[in-house]
Amino acid sequence: MRKYLVIAVAAIVSALVIPSFAQADDIQSITANLTPAKRDKKKFKPAQIYVEILTQPNADDPTNPEQPPSATNTKVNFPSNAKFDPTAVPRCKGSEADLANTTTDQAKDVCGTKSIVSKSSGQAPVGPEHETGTSAWVTVDLPGDNTTLGVPVVVTAFNGTNKNTLYLHSRADSVNNTTVLVGKLKTGKKAPKGYGSQLDVTIPPLLAGAIARFTTTVKNGKYVQARCKTKSEKWQAITTFTNFTPSVVSDDYTSSCKQK
Repeated sequence: MRKYLVIAVAAIVSALVIPSFAQADDIQSITANLTPAKRDKKKFKPAQIYVEILTQPNADDPTNPEQPPSATNTKVNFPSNAKFDPTAVPRCKGSEADLANTTTDQAKDVCGTKSIVSKSSGQAPVGPEHETGTSAWVTVDLPGDNTTLGVPVVVTAFNGTNKNTLYLHSRADSVNNTTVLVGKLKTGKKAPKGYGSQLDVTIPPLLAGAIARFTTTVKNGKYVQARCKTKSEKWQAITTFTNFTPSVVSDDYTSSCKQK
């Protein structure tokens, strides 16, 4: 009898436990892949990572219903088939503070072009669905019914000055504004269980609006390497919002690879 009582209590407690984050439902989604798709089963070789995170308008917000909720942090979990080697690329010669208020060209002068780890089309996106290597689209809800302003952002990723860091220099020329997002790489045993690594990105307050689309293509020699030990590759995005319920949401995505 005691055994069955313990089991019953455990079941009740489990049912009452509130998860640390909720599924994203329709508010946010992640799409990602590793290329080339056909890789060696055991050996890690240079590869390219593409990540796209979309955030939908916060329709329940009485103030800005046409604008996505404001994020303060996003964690991207990468599949175990991929690994990062920040030592393979020179570090940015300047600091995060040195990048403040700089244009894209000025940021390249500060850090040095050899520290760039992102692939870009070299121009700002022309719309929220426009495909570019590394870019962002910020939506600002303006006064009036269904009135929004789209702000194109050129994003350049630099190997950070400090160990295992990444600078996402985000420049919006149309509003003369620069935001620097700092990501921290967690690899090996520091990565979440079931994943190879994690990029933990802090998102500072924006001048206006919120990020609707953020896409990054990472490639620079051996900075990113991949194999195809498992044919199924798990990705995950976990984002913290200041004005959305639940405040922390997650979304999962699965890509695949072929073994040579």
